[in-house]
Amino acid sequence: MQVSVCAGHSIILISQDTSHNIRDRLGCLDFRKRQESAVVDLKLLCPGGNFTNVGSLIAHGMARGGLPRGSTVSVVTGTPYAELALNGPDLVRQGRYQVAITTPAWHLAGQEGLRTLARFAHDDQLVLAVRKEHGVRSLHDVRERRLGLKISMPTRDSGHPAAIALERLFGLYGFTVADLESWGGRILHDRPKYPNLPESVPVDPSFDAVFDEAVMTWRWKRISETYDLDYLPIEQDVLARCAELGMWPGVLREGRLRGVERDVPTIDFSGWILYCGEDLPDGTARGALEALEEQRDQISGRFTGPTAAMTSPIDMRRLPLDPPVPLHPGAAAFYTERGYL
Repeated sequence: MQVSVCAGHSIILISQDTSHNIRDRLGCLDFRKRQESAVVDLKLLCPGGNFTNVGSLIAHGMARGGLPRGSTVSVVTGTPYAELALNGPDLVRQGRYQVAITTPAWHLAGQEGLRTLARFAHDDQLVLAVRKEHGVRSLHDVRERRLGLKISMPTRDSGHPAAIALERLFGLYGFTVADLESWGGRILHDRPKYPNLPESVPVDPSFDAVFDEAVMTWRWKRISETYDLDYLPIEQDVLARCAELGMWPGVLREGRLRGVERDVPTIDFSGWILYCGEDLPDGTARGALEALEEQRDQISGRFTGPTAAMTSPIDMRRLPLDPPVPLHPGAAAFYTERGYL
């Protein structure tokens, strides 16, 4: 077995069947039979630490679960990690990877040639927070008052889906990042490398606003407890237009952070989706989910405490629910036969 792991923060799982038939020697094992005893090359692209934590244990479980002799399982990451996760659907369709993990769930919705294997709990929302002294109640105020805010947010060159979502959102409110800069504002390049480490500096103290996701992290906990903030709602007509662009509506619930005194309509960033190409063999899909089932406690154990990025332990009965693209037939059969669906 070969397992390759590099540092990062997102994941993509992959499998490729080759033509080497070893049925006679290895046919006694169910998974090998389902794979028609073909040697397989499973590659898990994991651009980031969270997804690497998940993918490495799936790879370990698959290798233990009876892959044909000579098969390999690799875990891969790269940079920029967010861009790799964002480009994952294209890479899967191109055949470079067969299985992947990405977030948010809406990034996959409606995409052709892809199927869901599992949806992990990741309760996340986009947060638009502005220091109270500015008296901002809506992004409309930013445009109308031409506020030169110093904003902590992901940048386009990071390839982060939140950066793309924010640029689209600004456009719906009638301004751009260039407009902000012309009004005297700027984007702060202060997003911490590890937002869930308590010792990380959460934000440049000179900030006027923080527009970002990962609401469950230490970063947001420290920002909200250190500074008095107003949390801006996205108006319903704008949310409807966001939905037309593929960005699902969400809610920042009252009390989620200090100062959130009511439910705040926003853009949803929930869901870690384990997905694959529609042509993934049923046996490979089943093998990945058997490994996930076996390793679920170990995976959940890597995400504990109130700031855990996986926001609840793995519940096999919930993994097949609300898929952004249809379940893979092999996955649907697995969940049904196990009594999870």
